[in-house]
Amino acid sequence: MSLGATVQKRSRQHFATKKMSAEVRGQVLYVGFLHGKSNSWPLPEKSDKAGIRTVLEKAVVFAKQNGASHGQEEAVRKALTSAEYWLKK
Repeated sequence: MSLGATVQKRSRQHFATKKMSAEVRGQVLYVGFLHGKSNSWPLPEKSDKAGIRTVLEKAVVFAKQNGASHGQEEAVRKALTSAEYWLKK
């Protein structure tokens, strides 16, 4: 980057304004907001990478629609990987 280049600011939210939880119980991903909406998605087999990606995309869209911060979006991903639903391996 040259000295004269301008830095573009990203428009994503840097901190959470609503408490959110994301966890896998059994073979179901749960995402919910305190005093707000919640949703759940049945998970495919751990070897079904395309199916896992589909569930992840739906859960992240749900989180974004309900005001999730970038860190909370990452927490949805972390919930899946913590339960060994890997997309890369």
